[in-house]
Amino acid sequence: MCHPATAGDAKDCFLFLDGELYTERVKAAMILNEAQTAGLLPSVACVFLPNESTAGRHADYTCNEAFASFVAEEVPRWIEREIAPFERIFLCGLSLSALQSVFTALRHPCGFAGVLAQSPSAWWEDEWLVKALPAMPASPQRIWMSVGTLELQTNVSHPPTPLVQKASQLDSVRRLSAMLRTNGHDIHLHEYNGGHDAACWAAELTESLAWLMRS
Repeated sequence: MCHPATAGDAKDCFLFLDGELYTERVKAAMILNEAQTAGLLPSVACVFLPNESTAGRHADYTCNEAFASFVAEEVPRWIEREIAPFERIFLCGLSLSALQSVFTALRHPCGFAGVLAQSPSAWWEDEWLVKALPAMPASPQRIWMSVGTLELQTNVSHPPTPLVQKASQLDSVRRLSAMLRTNGHDIHLHEYNGGHDAACWAAELTESLAWLMRS
């Protein structure tokens, strides 16, 4: 789904993974409408890419190479063909899709102008991405990363697949952001007072997108 339905004079496009969560729970389209009306954001277009199921999220959003290639190569071509050509495309995600967004930008360093990673599941596979970073392309990425100070759960199972979270969201995100900085990436880490909560992600959305658009 594209918002607005016509891109108008927008020069930038935000591509949201977990599109159904961003539209239904975060209310991203409404927030962006209000921000643009208030002059807090320039005219932008948004594309919301949904996932069909929880099991699908677990497959597509866990540092999946094939899905990263699809998002970085095929989706931008579809956007240019079906909506409009944009000067910049930014990639956005929350929880597991935030992990995939960071991974995708790292694996395809020329694909996106920046990344919004809200409460990324950096704990996945014993923090695999932190360990894999040194071997990835060195091209610096611009990333707004956030996590709640109440995201403290450990040793949690995430059905319907055998997905187990050993470390807390808070600690693993802190380690991921530190390693990204060590590897030369431009990281803004926002630790908010809250949990793994759509209301918290909504509250920072305008500020985070404005930060990403500043070059």
